[in-house]
Amino acid sequence: MTNAGFGEHLRREREMRGVSLEEIAGATRISTRFLDALEKEAWDRLPGGVFNRGFVRTVARFLGLEEENLLAEYALAMRLPGATAVPAEPPRQPSALRKAPWIALALAAVLALTAAGWSGWRWISARRAELIAAATALPAPPAPPPAPPSLWAPPTDPVTPPAPKQNASPWAALQPQAEPARELQLKIDAERETSLTVTSDGQQIFAGTILPGETHIVSARNALAIETKDAGAIHLELNGQTLAPIGPPGQPGKITLGHPKATTDGGGRN
Repeated sequence: MTNAGFGEHLRREREMRGVSLEEIAGATRISTRFLDALEKEAWDRLPGGVFNRGFVRTVARFLGLEEENLLAEYALAMRLPGATAVPAEPPRQPSALRKAPWIALALAAVLALTAAGWSGWRWISARRAELIAAATALPAPPAPPPAPPSLWAPPTDPVTPPAPKQNASPWAALQPQAEPARELQLKIDAERETSLTVTSDGQQIFAGTILPGETHIVSARNALAIETKDAGAIHLELNGQTLAPIGPPGQPGKITLGHPKATTDGGGRN
C-alpha cells in the first residue's frame, strides 16, 4: 500500500494509463459518481457492502492491477476487520517497453537478411564478370573445311602452253589467226523428275535423278552429251540460246553438243 492511501493510489494508476472516469464507466457500467467516490474515499456516497468490493475488483481488472491487493488496500482504508497492509504493487511496464525486445529482434533479423542479400548479390556479380571475361578470351573457332567438289563440276585438264615455232615466217604475223573455240556452257532446267546422264569432254560428270525445279549449269571445252529417259522433262539452254526438245515427252532422248555440230538420238535433233 502506498502512503497516499487507497483513493490517491487508484487515481494515480488511472492517470498513468491516460484513462478518464468516463471511459471506465463506459467499459464497466459503473457510474462515474461511484468511481469518483472511490478515488476520494467518500464512503458515504457508495452503496457499501459487496457492491463496493465488486466496484474495486472491476476497476482493478480494467486497469490491469492485482485485484486482491487492491481489495486489501480498500479494506484497510475502510478499517474493515482483518485488513492488513499489503506491499505497494510496482508500476507495470508500459506495453511499448514490453514489446521493445521483440522489436529489437525483428530489426536484427531484417539487418541480417539485408546483409545476406547484399553478399549474395556481390558474389553473383563477380561470378558473372568472370564468365564474361572467360567467354571473351576464347580462341576464334577454326575455319570450316573446304566444300567437296560438286558432282556437276566439269573435268579440268592441265593446259600446256604451245611450244614456240622455230624459224617462223615474218609473214606469219600478218596472216589472220584462227579464233579460239568458245567454251560450251549448258543450262539444264528440270520440269519433272527424270533420270539424267551428263558427259563433259568424254568424262561422265553426273548420273542420277534430277528433281522438279532443279537447275544446273555444266560446261565443256569441246563436247557435251546429255541423255535422259524423259526428253520432255528437261529444258536446255546452250550459251544463252534455248534449244529445242531433244525428244517427245515421255520418251528417252539423247543429244551431243559441240562446236562443229550437235547430234541427237532417240527422237532428238541435230
